[in-house]
Amino acid sequence: MSDSRTKGRRSSSRAYRPALDGKLEDRVLLSTQTLHQYLETNLALLAKQKASVAFHVNVPPFALNAPRWNRHFRVIHAAAVQTIRGGQAANVVAVDGSHFRIQLGYESNTVATSAGDGAAGTYTASTPEPALATAQPTELPQPIGTLRVYAMPPTTAMPNGGVGIIVDGSTPNTELTINPLPTPIRKGYAHSYAYGQSGVTHTLNIGQITVNSGSIGAIEGFHTANLSGSLIVNGTATVDRIAFNAINPGASIFVGGTLNTLDVLQGITLNTGPASSIEIGRDLNLLNVGQNINLSNGSQILIGRDTGAVLQPAKGTGTGSNVLSINLPATTTQVAVAPEEAVSAYIQGNIIIGPGSAFVVGRNVDQTIYVIGNIDSASFSRIVIPHSNVLTPPGPITGPSGPITS
Repeated sequence: MSDSRTKGRRSSSRAYRPALDGKLEDRVLLSTQTLHQYLETNLALLAKQKASVAFHVNVPPFALNAPRWNRHFRVIHAAAVQTIRGGQAANVVAVDGSHFRIQLGYESNTVATSAGDGAAGTYTASTPEPALATAQPTELPQPIGTLRVYAMPPTTAMPNGGVGIIVDGSTPNTELTINPLPTPIRKGYAHSYAYGQSGVTHTLNIGQITVNSGSIGAIEGFHTANLSGSLIVNGTATVDRIAFNAINPGASIFVGGTLNTLDVLQGITLNTGPASSIEIGRDLNLLNVGQNINLSNGSQILIGRDTGAVLQPAKGTGTGSNVLSINLPATTTQVAVAPEEAVSAYIQGNIIIGPGSAFVVGRNVDQTIYVIGNIDSASFSRIVIPHSNVLTPPGPITGPSGPITS
């Protein structure tokens, strides 16, 4: 039997090919809308900026040629957690659809004591030998410890629920970080608009952090996590940094030893009684707060010994003890400008302290407490500082009656 006359012909001979410029035809011209209707719809959506309005008119398309598409949003009733890396990390999907990775990492806690220190880490505090580059392996050591993450139900402090974290086996070289993850886009859905992303906050509510070993180097969620429950580090070892987006009502922090830096991007609001307080067993060397400190109903900030005893460098996107020297005035000639005084606290909002609450330093203020906002007379009287070692005016805190010196 003879072969078909079409045998061997390429199957793609009749495939559609775009124009010479590589572009497909204009879909607007193929639609039933007139140009006037098209522009009128777009202007209306620009005026009514809520995503729900665009969703109801399907502009941009919620499902454009998407395979196996379900037009109903999936409601997340509690945070979903997936353990990874054998318990050294966990992926979390919050109720609002935000994705996060909570993980343990390695933190070098070597104290820099000379000009050569800190370039790549040092083998000891007395030699400038760059340990991380030569004396130690080129890869950072594996983080020590494991973490467990559990979903928590909605509460008054966390209306949308949150997660609790338990850290086991950590050391002063362990850091706990909370970082955002992007939302994956499945194949075939790239041209379908993700309306569910409009309500994502990219901020995780933390209802509990417990460090069972009593020792950890840092806990960091500066832009990504709000603390709304208890954080407990019972040991007396120094914690280098604790950082949150905000410290909300119902939160509490207990650190048995020294805390080098407490960074809060937004504000601190504690108003649910003495159990909702910040208590540092020894020194708090630097306090950074981006907005107000608001204490009421018996909530307190208690520092066992000193503030500003050891100057701190900038960490992450937070400022260090030298924050006042960062933006020195420019001059037309090269002249040596004396650095501004260091700070033990840099508070960009107001300090508001209600009856029964207090901000208490146990022993000394060693560097200036710098407040950009206001301190009313009632709040001023509830700040307790036994002694100040700040010699340059205007003193650690300036209030309606002048600087506090003792």
